[in-house]
Amino acid sequence: MENAALVAELTALKIQMDDNEQNVENLTHQNAEQAAELKAVKNQIEDLQQKNSEIGGLKTRLTSVETKVEKLNNMNAGGKVAFSAALTFNTEYVQAGPSEMNLVFRNIITNVGNAYSSNTGFFTAPVKGVYFFRFTVADILSSRTMYTALYRNQQRIMLLGEYDMDHHVSYLVGGVTLQLE
Repeated sequence: MENAALVAELTALKIQMDDNEQNVENLTHQNAEQAAELKAVKNQIEDLQQKNSEIGGLKTRLTSVETKVEKLNNMNAGGKVAFSAALTFNTEYVQAGPSEMNLVFRNIITNVGNAYSSNTGFFTAPVKGVYFFRFTVADILSSRTMYTALYRNQQRIMLLGEYDMDHHVSYLVGGVTLQLE
């Protein structure tokens, strides 16, 4: 009887052992599947890290291109330059004298690009390009010589003169096209 009980116990242990072996086999199989899934996830993470690195490089390039576009837009916007200025009509005259003076036209009619200063009378080219300047001056004095000159960086570019003998209005009109930077 004792033997029969031991046989029954051994049979139960064998069944339990077979079940445990089956569980180990199932767990080993699940472990292999999870290891494969883990490897696939690791590969996806590596791919995403590579793509993230590429995106970082693209962001850097995009920032560089945007900066260049902004500079070009600013140059384009700055490239639109025009001004028209005059002495204040009937209230501002220039006293004639024996020496040269800087004639400042304070009445701004147009100043696109703000390149002309009504404080100094100087035009400063905001971008490299070709610029056209035209000016007119008038004199109503008799027996006087009137001169006007245009300068670029303290270098005289043009000098015009007129001797008034008849006490009528005399005009000096000049124009020049200059390459400026």
